[in-house]
Amino acid sequence: MKTVDLTAIQVRFDATTFSRESFANAMGRYIRLARGLWRGERHVTVFPEFFPTFLYPAFRGMALEGGPGKILLKYALKNTGLSLNPFRQAFLKHTLEIECFYRETFGALAGEFKTYLLAPSILMPEVDIESSRGTFLRDKRLYNMAYLFNPQGRLIAKIAKHNLTDAESGILFSRGSSFGNTAETSIGTLGVAICYDMFFESEVRQLDSRGCEILLVPSCNFAPWKAPLTESTQERVWFRDGPISASKDRENIRFLVNAMAVGDVGGQTAQGRSSIWHDGKVLAVSREFELEDVVNATVELDL
Repeated sequence: MKTVDLTAIQVRFDATTFSRESFANAMGRYIRLARGLWRGERHVTVFPEFFPTFLYPAFRGMALEGGPGKILLKYALKNTGLSLNPFRQAFLKHTLEIECFYRETFGALAGEFKTYLLAPSILMPEVDIESSRGTFLRDKRLYNMAYLFNPQGRLIAKIAKHNLTDAESGILFSRGSSFGNTAETSIGTLGVAICYDMFFESEVRQLDSRGCEILLVPSCNFAPWKAPLTESTQERVWFRDGPISASKDRENIRFLVNAMAVGDVGGQTAQGRSSIWHDGKVLAVSREFELEDVVNATVELDL
């Protein structure tokens, strides 16, 4: 048996402060906080969904108002070129430099802290590296994509969100159906379901059938966390239909790590409580739903 730390980083973000230096420093600070909680021999660290998208340079100096969808559209208008798809072209303009920064920042953190690390998802096309060409765009479609690194800092998987919300479809995200969502590792098979994917039984069933043992879920929820719904609240519905359903009575999925983003994006507020689960039962959950936090559970795995 080996002991493994499962860590969910609850990032509080403010898009107006996203310089690359401040971003890298903040991500390092979160990992150092996590390290203070670790008691295991191995470590898995999960960041939330979407917030690194504001690293694209033209967001600086923009009036970030109207929520994420309107902010992304304003970015496109500011950076549009002669293209049949100006929204996509606006992001492609800076993709290679942003992808390099994102990959190097989180790869370095994974290597420094010796952790499997799921970087926060970001709006980005598929970028590849070839020995003579260097980095290049393999696919110009825009995905909600996350990179998974091993404890040596090596990129071992790219995962794109398979199921899109209406808001994401409306601003020209593409479904990442062609991307795999599992990775064989020294601590077993890791699987990734980016936010909304966790709520699709077909998605979780496929992950389970592929041998996923630890399911990593980066999320960003803009629905009021404590708001009453029919006979319930957003919080209760999230836990019931998300982590509990996805981790309970599965053939292979034993653990689930759900990292949530919180904070203000253009007047729209992200809320949620990061959590860690085993077979539908909570192992650790943040006490906060509007503030940053680091949640950790040390578990035993047969390795």
